[in-house]
Amino acid sequence: MRITHLNVYPIKGCRGVSVASVAVDRLGLVGDRRLMLVDDAEHFISQRENPLLATLRPALDGSSLTVAGRGNESTRLYIDPDGADRVVRVWGRSDIVATDQGDAAADWFSEVIGQRCRLVFFGVHARNPVDPEFSPCVDAETAFTDGYPMMVALQESLDDLNTRLDEQIPMDRFRPSAVVAGATEWSEDGWRAIRLGGLVCDAVKPCARCVVTTTDQLSGARDARQEPLRTLATFRTVGGLGAIFGQNLVPRGTGTLQVGDEVQPV
Repeated sequence: MRITHLNVYPIKGCRGVSVASVAVDRLGLVGDRRLMLVDDAEHFISQRENPLLATLRPALDGSSLTVAGRGNESTRLYIDPDGADRVVRVWGRSDIVATDQGDAAADWFSEVIGQRCRLVFFGVHARNPVDPEFSPCVDAETAFTDGYPMMVALQESLDDLNTRLDEQIPMDRFRPSAVVAGATEWSEDGWRAIRLGGLVCDAVKPCARCVVTTTDQLSGARDARQEPLRTLATFRTVGGLGAIFGQNLVPRGTGTLQVGDEVQPV
């Protein structure tokens, strides 16, 4: 097996950026979901509630963030690591002390997604522990992800899913950190740990899927037939999780991943 694609999602819920190589720290891919939009209740905003996030194209270059919208909207700002503390929530996990990015950013994003929101940064004081029930590393942490530092998907599994659909879908519907190819479809079910290049990760939990998979990642439009989620639920379900696709990973260390790196279960 080899890595065929690597994707970083600078702002949680917004469009991903394809990269040839990326550093990995204890929180996952560096630059991945270190920014997030929150509503008036300080709860994260995702494509589940607002599919327009898929139309926002962020590019992060060091501390400089550029975001383009659907039309001519665009903004450039610099990440402020010393902004005001803002206590935010991702699902029902512990409150996260994030760093607010100011009124100008809040006004721009509120306008383009049609919803009052603020942009926050996962700064040095932020902590978001991984559920210890699923991670062999008791002190594992992540940034603003739904629960785990990384998620890997197998190309052959998508190929098999597409044979069951009337219209094929691209891998971006599943928003993986890494795409791997060169194995039997659905063989990721048997992974317990996996080596990507020189980085060993624990495969801790199948990734439960939601309405985001029915959202076109270019237009933000929902599929009226609820595909591929409807078909996936007919043959890929796990009790308590629902429909699944891909594996959540927790890295055992730090390193660098590159497209083309060899991948092996360990």
